[in-house]
Amino acid sequence: MTVLCLLCLLCVSAITACNADQDPPPSATQDNAAATSQTTQTQEQTPTNAEQSAGTTGTTGTTGTADITQSEMWRVELLNHEFAESLTATLAAIQYGGDILETTSEINPGAGNTFLLMELEIEKTGTGRASFSWGDAHIEDANGNTYLRHPNDTFLANLNIPRLKGTDIVLGNESGYVCFEIPKNAAGLRFIADEGKIQIGVTA
Repeated sequence: MTVLCLLCLLCVSAITACNADQDPPPSATQDNAAATSQTTQTQEQTPTNAEQSAGTTGTTGTTGTADITQSEMWRVELLNHEFAESLTATLAAIQYGGDILETTSEINPGAGNTFLLMELEIEKTGTGRASFSWGDAHIEDANGNTYLRHPNDTFLANLNIPRLKGTDIVLGNESGYVCFEIPKNAAGLRFIADEGKIQIGVTA
């Protein structure tokens, strides 16, 4: 009888020792902490909208988007627009000997005016020889005043802003920025092209 009791005690001790060597099951608190850590890492790896939209440095003012309009010949989408009181860019040039010379270029509109930058996508959807002419495309305000594209907005390229070519569009799809100079107090703005068949509102 005494021998049997000793054997039972030894078995119980062995089972207890084995259980002590095993890792305890994770608690609910540990599960939550792991999930929180994983979520934090995901958020840190995903860039914010502000980080993704960086690249318009050098312009000031308000931004916004509009819509799409289409005529029998053309499809025009206003992807983005921005009002800028000035445009600046820092240019770096490598000098003889390896030195880098940085210069700041600033472009300002006339007194009482502001720049309107518009990112457009223009696609010819019709057939025929018709061309999209910048001599016809313009901005019109609520008072009926019209403003043509800036006559020399090639400065956009110096500011690392992709520029929509200034020549007439005959075929295919073209996109990029164009610049207009308008009065600061101009209201009720619309982009008009294709003899008035294309009209897009531009909100401040």
